[in-house]
Amino acid sequence: MKCLNILLILFFILSSFSFSYSQENVELPGSQGDLLQETIKLPVNLYDDFTFSEKNAPYARNIMYVSAPGFMLLYGVYLWDWDISKQEDFTIKAQTFKGSHAINGAADKWGHMYANYVGMRLFTFLFRATGSSRNRAIIEGAILTDLTSLIGEIGDGFSPNYGFDPYDVLFNQFGIILGAILELSPTLDRIFAMKWEYFPGPRVRNHLDKTDRWDVSTDYNDSKYILTTKLGGIPYLSLTPLRYFNVDLGYFSRGYRHTEEYSSRARNIFVGVSVNFTIAFGDLLPVGYTSSTMQSVFNYYHPPCDLEVKKWVLSDLPHSEFSDE
Repeated sequence: MKCLNILLILFFILSSFSFSYSQENVELPGSQGDLLQETIKLPVNLYDDFTFSEKNAPYARNIMYVSAPGFMLLYGVYLWDWDISKQEDFTIKAQTFKGSHAINGAADKWGHMYANYVGMRLFTFLFRATGSSRNRAIIEGAILTDLTSLIGEIGDGFSPNYGFDPYDVLFNQFGIILGAILELSPTLDRIFAMKWEYFPGPRVRNHLDKTDRWDVSTDYNDSKYILTTKLGGIPYLSLTPLRYFNVDLGYFSRGYRHTEEYSSRARNIFVGVSVNFTIAFGDLLPVGYTSSTMQSVFNYYHPPCDLEVKKWVLSDLPHSEFSDE
């Protein structure tokens, strides 16, 4: 109910901005292309006000080439037990993503898709900022993202706890493809996005001050993966208070890890409504790096304050139904 109250309060506050904005756009241009530009006061793209000195471009690119794979290696060694000395053979473990017995309830597959989606878009932005054309930056971003994630999958092959999973590689490609589609189509990018909702639960919060290694990327009990439709990106709707809201289609699993928190293992799909913080920050903050950065952050991160209109439980089975207990 608290989240619902917050949504209602934000609705009335932001509606005043919406109505004043719509009054500024009463006379609409004739062409559909101009109409899109005039009726959508959408996220200030970082490309619009980001400047980069071309003389530093080679250094920035070299940093990307080294830091992305380097970060993946350090992260894997520290949190995923990548150590060839522990296991001589490279192992392949194809983990199904279908059904209630899928590892992590298949939430990890959505996590792979989301991580590569974000990586693809981040690297594409950096390549564009350092002088590449849009199409070239998309290709460069896709290649660097794919190579970085492939290093992660190969590292898992030498981990005693995981193994190389071809399905992980497949979902990595899905994320890269989705990112490329939205990069190629500004119109679709205004309307659709993939987001990650995360807030650490009691178990995580109680262990943050201890020596336990906290891996946010595999904390599936506190994560949701969401495909968002931004109503503010749709012509005409962008002139109404609906511009401050999203329609969400999400997936999450619970109880597949740290099962003492849950009495069962469940997989869920939901349809919900949430505030479009990207547009809200764009209207409330002056144009500049702070505004564009906050807008970009909320185009990928979904705050855990939404209204689940309808939820479908795909499966909800006691732990005794699983053979790994």
